[in-house]
Amino acid sequence: MTRASAAAIVCVAVVAAAVMSVAAAPALAQGTRPRASVEALGPDGPVAPGASVTVRLAVTLPDAVHVQAHEPADPLLIPTVLGIEAPPGITIEAIAYPAPSELAQAGRATPLLVLGPRFSIEVRAAVSADASAGAIALPGVLRYQACTDEVCFPPARAAARWQIRVATP
Repeated sequence: MTRASAAAIVCVAVVAAAVMSVAAAPALAQGTRPRASVEALGPDGPVAPGASVTVRLAVTLPDAVHVQAHEPADPLLIPTVLGIEAPPGITIEAIAYPAPSELAQAGRATPLLVLGPRFSIEVRAAVSADASAGAIALPGVLRYQACTDEVCFPPARAAARWQIRVATP
């Protein structure tokens, strides 16, 4: 074998390996489950006993990823739900989800109702009139199923925690 033919074989092997790695990239990406990043925002200051406060959960998904709305167009789809276990002294008054966007998909008569890749959920909570001054932790869990236009991934959860400081009466 001449030096030129050996170099040609090595060059072909390198090009073939590069093509194979590029072709495999989407398959690898499909196996990687996208995760939501969540940030508990608010309240900005102490809350008086007997008052209500609004806090937000800011959700960020990777680009080109969405989740189903809280009330999906298809009842067989997994909704996005923020669950909150209110501790003593806190009552959840309302959870407000953003208006979804419509996503048309081939083969579906009606569009999907989706959120993402960035959205916020608002939570209105009331502090009881007899709450003691100090910090109260308000834990929440976002349950969601991340999807691209082509594939949905197994359902996942993301935990969040707000700190509500109850003011001295």
